[in-house]
Amino acid sequence: MKMLIKRAVRSMAGWPLLGRLIRTVVAVVRLPDDNLRRDALAREQLPMLLKTMSELNARVLAAERDPHNLVASTPVALRLIGRDLAALRERLDQLEAAQRP
Repeated sequence: MKMLIKRAVRSMAGWPLLGRLIRTVVAVVRLPDDNLRRDALAREQLPMLLKTMSELNARVLAAERDPHNLVASTPVALRLIGRDLAALRERLDQLEAAQRP
């Protein structure tokens, strides 16, 4: 029965005046689903986003409060990045060597 109604609505949705009315009714019928999704977003995802933003804000504030620690940790971070780049260059060289005949 549901499929029969769907087929009838789809066929009449292309009609000039009645089709516009049918498409409007179908959109109104689908509205509660959007409201449920919006409620789920507000209940589940927004609190997690707020928590993440609060943690990032706390980290930024901590870094601003202790600039000496930030200055001391920068060389360590640069060494790690340099090691990663060296490993990446090595892999790329190996791939280039493997592609040569």
